[in-house]
Amino acid sequence: MANRTRSNPTRANARRARRPVRAAAVGAIIALQTMTSMFAPTALAAPIPWRSSNISYVADRKDIQEVLRDVSASAGVAVQISPKVKGTVSGRFDTRPQLMLERMAATFGFIWYYDGAVLRIYSADEVVSTTIGLSAASTAALRRSLAKLQIEDPRFPIRFDDDARTAVVSGPPRYVELVNDVARLVDQNHVDQQHGQAVRVFPLRYAWAADHTVTVDGQSITIRGVANMLRDLYQPDGGRIGSQTAPQSDARRLRNVSETDTGSPGGGSRSRQPESQNGWIIGLPGLMGGAAGAAGAVAPLPGGAVADGGGGGAGGGGMAASRRNGRVTDVYPEDRPIIQADPRTNSILVRGRPDRMGSFQSLIESLDVRPAVLEIDANIIEITDNALQQLGVDWRAHSGHVDFAIGNGQNAQAGYPGSLNPNGYGNPNDRDREGNSLLPTTPVGGVFTAVLGGAGKYLLSRISALAQTDQATLNASPKVATLDNVEAVMDNKQTFYVPVSGYQSADLYGISAGVSLRVLPMIVPGSDNAGTPSQIRLNVHIEDGQLTSQTVSNLPVVSNSTIDTQALISEGESLLIAGYTALQDQRQETGVPGLSKIPWIGGLFRYRNHSGQKFQRLFLVTPRILRAPSPADLNGDTTSGPTGIVGTLPAVPTVARDVTAVSGIRNIAAQRAPLPMLPARPPQLPQPAVPAAIAAVPGGS
Repeated sequence: MANRTRSNPTRANARRARRPVRAAAVGAIIALQTMTSMFAPTALAAPIPWRSSNISYVADRKDIQEVLRDVSASAGVAVQISPKVKGTVSGRFDTRPQLMLERMAATFGFIWYYDGAVLRIYSADEVVSTTIGLSAASTAALRRSLAKLQIEDPRFPIRFDDDARTAVVSGPPRYVELVNDVARLVDQNHVDQQHGQAVRVFPLRYAWAADHTVTVDGQSITIRGVANMLRDLYQPDGGRIGSQTAPQSDARRLRNVSETDTGSPGGGSRSRQPESQNGWIIGLPGLMGGAAGAAGAVAPLPGGAVADGGGGGAGGGGMAASRRNGRVTDVYPEDRPIIQADPRTNSILVRGRPDRMGSFQSLIESLDVRPAVLEIDANIIEITDNALQQLGVDWRAHSGHVDFAIGNGQNAQAGYPGSLNPNGYGNPNDRDREGNSLLPTTPVGGVFTAVLGGAGKYLLSRISALAQTDQATLNASPKVATLDNVEAVMDNKQTFYVPVSGYQSADLYGISAGVSLRVLPMIVPGSDNAGTPSQIRLNVHIEDGQLTSQTVSNLPVVSNSTIDTQALISEGESLLIAGYTALQDQRQETGVPGLSKIPWIGGLFRYRNHSGQKFQRLFLVTPRILRAPSPADLNGDTTSGPTGIVGTLPAVPTVARDVTAVSGIRNIAAQRAPLPMLPARPPQLPQPAVPAAIAAVPGGS
């Protein structure tokens, strides 16, 4: 029995030697399970294609690199292990290959990355970090490429800065290398697309694509179109891409770059001259005021276009260098867009980089908006101070057989009860619808009548005087509809032509006189939140000219008055412009032919009229908004009608409204002297008042 219980010393020693190994293996397994639960990632970019789903492996103080090679080989995965990965593995493993790899990485502190072909294992101190800058592509494009290629690993996240187009990546060297290569290829692909050319057509609905001309006072004025505005915006140096002539350039010799480098006393930054070929720099006239001015930075243009500060116009062949993020990129003239207008279809044609077409579209849509419609109502009013004086003799002589009368054709006939016709010539019973007598006025000049029978002799004379003052006249009331920020022209002129002889030919020169009114309105939108109404800004130009009685070389002298003003008024208000006065002097004489020319006594047979008139001309300009732009118009909404035009023009205002508009003018004149009211009917020339007559009857037989 004792022999049975006696143990073999050799076997006992072997058992005691195996106990620490088993304890170490169990401890390693427990540590692997604990670390795996802490560091195991939730997902991988590219999963490792293990050939077997489960693996059994026993290791006894085996090198970790040998264990990793055995496991990868049995699972059918190529592996590359860094020499810095070191350790010893002991234990029995019966689990999945992926789980075993993760447990060993957590235990020994190495990192691994599978690039789709090779499993690469690195030491923890081999992690690298780098910054990637994109010059043409965006960070969104880089994200899409990394996701499609299954390169990005959530264990090593990439940080992006969309505004600076920069990415920061940290992780295994192979991982950082792949991300850097993909970023370089994506950026190069966008650069190649930028050098490519695309052509697009942008039709316009409201704006003019090409320049158009209008004629004002016989002169042609060019209104710029959208094509020229865009061309000047993207080509500020005035170069016309595709034109027949290129802008002239001047060249100046500059010193070498090494000769112009100067350092600050504290070792600060340097100032350098711009790079040039063979020491020459090309620039437009006026831009080469000095080397410092030539080296100025070029401001970026909308849509990413770059202005060539040199002679890089059409055929210029110049090259501008733009610095960005510490790198120098060469921008050639071919990089500029080519913009042309098609007047037939009112469209804009743009040839340029495909990635810039979106910016062109948004810019053109913001310019092609539906303008507001305004009505310009102008009233031309004259307030006069009349000094109308009439002095003459109306008389009628009668004998037994003769009746003779003279007059000026304005006063009523003089009569006497003892004459053949006491009430004058005509039937005294003839009256109009209002009951007024239709007796004719005195004759213009003289009338000789022979009568039969006997009647008393008489001499009837009448002296009349007439004075009439303060008269207002509404000369014209033109109305015109125009667009917002488009000039409206209203002309009423008389033109005569004067032949001028030259050496071999003759020409006609026109001389015009009259009223010209030009109004440029612009709507200033109000604020609905603040409750302020819309206002209208007016730029008014008035020319008032007339022919005078003075002559120079048998040509009449033209008197011109010019007014230029600007005003900001609210909707519904009017602008009154006044201040110019003029004096007219008229003389008129009528009489009996022959008798009025007799000396001394000829004054008894003629009638003289002398009128002096002083008037002041006023201009009353009233703008009205017929249709203001709505938010739908600004967004290009044309669903309201087939032509995109909504609403109709209001009815033409009556003249009674115009008379009300000038009632304030009449009040001003009424303070000086009585002023007859203007009729509510369409304005006509005022009729002279019936003069007061004083009849002197000397008596007769």
